[in-house]
Amino acid sequence: MYRNKKPPLGRLLMIGLPDTVLDPESLLLIKEYGIGNFILFERNVKGGPDKTRKLCDDLNEACHDAGLPLPVIAVDQEGGPVQRLGPPFWPEIPSNEEMVLSEKSGVHANIQAETAAKILNSLGIKLNLAPVLDLAPTGAEGVLKGRSYGADPRTVSILGERYIQILQANGVGATAKHFPGIGRVEKDPHFQRPVVTASRKTLTHEMYAFHRGVKAGVKAVMTSHVVFPSLDEDEPATFSEIIANKILRHELGFQGLLLTDDLEMGGIINHGSPGEAAVKAMLAGHDLLLICHRIQRMKEALDSLEKAWSQGLLKAGNLDLSLSRIAGITCSTRR
Repeated sequence: MYRNKKPPLGRLLMIGLPDTVLDPESLLLIKEYGIGNFILFERNVKGGPDKTRKLCDDLNEACHDAGLPLPVIAVDQEGGPVQRLGPPFWPEIPSNEEMVLSEKSGVHANIQAETAAKILNSLGIKLNLAPVLDLAPTGAEGVLKGRSYGADPRTVSILGERYIQILQANGVGATAKHFPGIGRVEKDPHFQRPVVTASRKTLTHEMYAFHRGVKAGVKAVMTSHVVFPSLDEDEPATFSEIIANKILRHELGFQGLLLTDDLEMGGIINHGSPGEAAVKAMLAGHDLLLICHRIQRMKEALDSLEKAWSQGLLKAGNLDLSLSRIAGITCSTRR
């Protein structure tokens, strides 16, 4: 299929932007490199709703003009400590920890997903990088502070399923994260590469919420930069074909979009180059690669993907399948 033309490898990347407008360098990445998916951070939305909507419209237009499909635009809009679109421009969304307290008091609220969907639809954002399905005790510190539905797999499953179903019924794709579960980490993967030494039996028990999320039809799953030796002795989930394919795809039955966490985190770049990471993540079975900050690292990733393609490491069938899953986010969430 790609024998006489360049494969659309840029569409395998989801990149961050530096500002509230579509800057010339990012526009060049779209035009020259075919990058066609984007993640927004607080730095991109500080201009308020009108400016943020224009940024999303400009991204759609730039991709159209470059002959690319409608882009996937994503954001971390979990609630609580992680909501890029928050006051004073958008309503406050309760944290997962607050939702557990409401559930225990008998108030079965749907406000998280309903509010997130309303905000994201108003801006044209069709993928939310939520819900967090990691197990963590109430009052946990560190990377999951305020972000977990708790330590009980059943509670996390109930609240996670509800979130997924409501968000997606309102036209926004949900992302279950961080597979296979980072509740036991003691180090922050933003800075280091944690190792979780729990047994396979324990980890399988703690994956229950992800299993239920898959059964609920979650559109996307995000992995983690964490090593789980009882599952894969050597590689973090980001690079593990065992975790991505054998466990998530085959054992849990997930057939949707699989994306990495940011490949610029310390858990990755402290152990190798972004280019090497991009290739290893694709070979493990991911469909979409997050590179959120530095343009040079985005270019490095693309250069390495092109080299891997020329060497025959990346296969046309797998590329087509990944592109189909990426396109499925924008197609299935249109209203």
